Amino acid sequence: TMEIRSISSTQTFEIRHPILRAGKPLESCKFIGDEDEETLHFGAYKEERLVGVLSCYVNNGTHFNQGKNYQIRGVAVVEKLQQKGIGKALMLYAEQLLKTKVCNHIWLNARVNASSFYTKLGYLEIGTVFEVPIIGTHQCFYKKFNQ
Repeated sequence: TMEIRSISSTQTFEIRHPILRAGKPLESCKFIGDEDEETLHFGAYKEERLVGVLSCYVNNGTHFNQGKNYQIRGVAVVEKLQQKGIGKALMLYAEQLLKTKVCNHIWLNARVNASSFYTKLGYLEIGTVFEVPIIGTHQCFYKKFNQ
C-alpha cells in the first residue's frame, strides 16, 4: 500500500537529488519558493519509505495572469519504482488538494521525454518548446480549473 503525506522541502531532496539533479551538488535540489508559506510538498510512502515527491508553488508564470495559479515542480519517483503509478497518484493527490483552494490553473514545465505522462493526465500544451540549460528541452503544460 502507498500513502501520500505532506512533507518538508528538505525531505524532498533525497528523491529530487538522484532523479532530477544527479551528479550535481545537493544545493541544486533547493528550488526558489521551497520555503514559501503557501508552497506544498508531498511525499509518497511505501512501507514507511519515501519513494516519490511533488511540490506545488503559487506562481503565475508567463502564461497566466488571472487569479491564483500553481506551478508543479520536482515530480520524481525512485528509479526502481517508476512507471508503477506513483507519479500519477502524486499528481492526482495534488490536483484534488489544489481544487479545494482558489486555483485557476495548474501548470508545469515538463521535460519533453515526460510529455505523454502529463497529456495522459489531461494537461494541455501551451507555448513553445524551450531549453533549460544543462537539464534539457521542456514544454509547458497546464490544466484549467473552473471556479
